[in-house]
Amino acid sequence: MTSRSTRPEILCDTRQQKGKHGHVDGWFTAHGVPFSYRKLDFGDYMRSDGFGNIVVDTKKDVQELAGNCGREHARFVRELDRARDAGFRLFILVEELEKYNDRDEMYRWVSRVCRSCKEFRAKRCRPSVDRCRVRRFKPMNGGTLAKIITKLEKEHGALFMFCRRGDTARVICDLLGVEYDE
Repeated sequence: MTSRSTRPEILCDTRQQKGKHGHVDGWFTAHGVPFSYRKLDFGDYMRSDGFGNIVVDTKKDVQELAGNCGREHARFVRELDRARDAGFRLFILVEELEKYNDRDEMYRWVSRVCRSCKEFRAKRCRPSVDRCRVRRFKPMNGGTLAKIITKLEKEHGALFMFCRRGDTARVICDLLGVEYDE
């Protein structure tokens, strides 16, 4: 095992949502992973030593990913392209249930907008087919989201992965090739 002093430092983006990544910082500290904060041009985590070409961007859940792929699509694509054009492979790590790594399972995901709606709960609305009766638009749901992320992977070079929130820091270290104490 590599000694702590020779482990590469992980750079964390300073523009992350406040309090969103305290569990990652705590895990890094508990497992001897050096890290510091700096503004990154894309993604949330990368190695400080320039080794490798992997950058990790985290999303707190599938709902946040749906917002990035829907309302914020143009901005999100620009970030993916900035990483690709700089020679990096951007991994989008979504902190919600590993089962969504299976695209067939992703098709079953239902937006929080629909899950909280009386029409949906009463089974009078089918969000994968119908426009929303209450909000008058078709919310982003699993089938559409699965198609969008597949297209983003093909056209913009990103890779999407899903994990439990408690595993996020370990997965970041594994992707970046940074060793940690067990």
